[in-house]
Amino acid sequence: MKKISPYTFLFENEGRFFIFNAQSEFFSEVKKELYVMLYDRKMDLIPEEAIKLLKEKKIITDYANPDLYFHHTLTKFLNEAYGSKTMSLIIAPTTGCNFECPYCFEPKKNPKSITPEVEDKIIEYINNRDHIDSIHLTWYGGEPLLMSREICRLYDRICKETEKKITYQEIITNAYLINDSITDFFRRSKMDKIQISIDGVEETHDKTRFTKDGHKPTFRKIEENIEKLTSALPELNVSLRINIHKDNFKDFAILYSRYFKEKRNDRLTIYPGIIRVDSPDSRSLCHYCYNNDDLIKLYECLEREGVNIDYMPRIHHKGCMLQQTDAFIIGPEGELYKCWDDVSKPEKVVGSIMNDKLYNYDLLMRYMHECSPFDEECRKCKVFPVCGGGCSLLRYRNKFEDGEFPVCSPLKNPITLKRVLLNHLKENHREGMPVIHIL
Repeated sequence: MKKISPYTFLFENEGRFFIFNAQSEFFSEVKKELYVMLYDRKMDLIPEEAIKLLKEKKIITDYANPDLYFHHTLTKFLNEAYGSKTMSLIIAPTTGCNFECPYCFEPKKNPKSITPEVEDKIIEYINNRDHIDSIHLTWYGGEPLLMSREICRLYDRICKETEKKITYQEIITNAYLINDSITDFFRRSKMDKIQISIDGVEETHDKTRFTKDGHKPTFRKIEENIEKLTSALPELNVSLRINIHKDNFKDFAILYSRYFKEKRNDRLTIYPGIIRVDSPDSRSLCHYCYNNDDLIKLYECLEREGVNIDYMPRIHHKGCMLQQTDAFIIGPEGELYKCWDDVSKPEKVVGSIMNDKLYNYDLLMRYMHECSPFDEECRKCKVFPVCGGGCSLLRYRNKFEDGEFPVCSPLKNPITLKRVLLNHLKENHREGMPVIHIL
């Protein structure tokens, strides 16, 4: 029996008729006659040649089970979560930082740094994972480059003292401390990617990202280091995250234009980092943060400022490290976390490499089994294929900490989905400028 796919979206606009399917990413204008037959489910009236194309594009299906794609995606998700032979290992060698950003957790904590004993245990921890044959390695902090010597030493030890191959390596840094020695390490260790955060243009950035020692401005130093790095290592992927909120969104457009008109580098990418700062009661985002429902308006504003926006909804990977059995963040004292945002929060520690044990099972099991994008609401959602499921941590906070955080994609709203697809029809990208994908 032929049925309309649960991921097919039909709409009309100003006398024109359109079909979109989230599973196949197919979007097209169609004749009114075909639109009406699909809308009224008169499948027997549709010519066989058209039926063949509609099946190919997933617009209609013969499957008796409308949830087949959902279950297929869930099976793939579970296989990746529990059956992977790759360990996602994030190491935070310090929770200390050379900056004193007012919004950061670090100034309120007692910074810790890695010791030789913890380094030994990291090697032991890796070697004890017999089912793992490769590592996806990330250096995190605090500011990890405060411990650059320890990072170099630990990297060399992982290569020499374990049989696990590092197949991917990246570092998340403020880039202020990058020098020739660190650049040499990036080169010899074949660093794949460096992620650098900036809080806007120079004036905006220096108001929130200043040094701990003397509150010195940092923007120009970071920019100089980026230029040196991209010149010295042209094959290194450098990802600039421009942190934006409702008061500084135009800064992204300025930096986007500057970096790609004046300093074009094929390996340098730039994207808007939508910041998340809690309200005073920690139940929602504060007033100057963008909620999910604000994002389309934001992208439209950026487009008017000269940014190339690709509005076409794309299929997203589901889940995150919270649901993966072999994905942990190792803190400087050997403590284990499941989420980036949990680092330096004692109540969110789920284990330790010092005795190679997991604990805090209530939190661990809730993270792994009750925060995935495969609940009943997701199963029924028309844009399930193109939604990544939202932030698993926010799902947890909504479910267990009385949170009211936005999780669902704004495309879930048919009015917003229609708006995005019509924006896609009007796209006229500026030649030579990179495209920013929505959501």
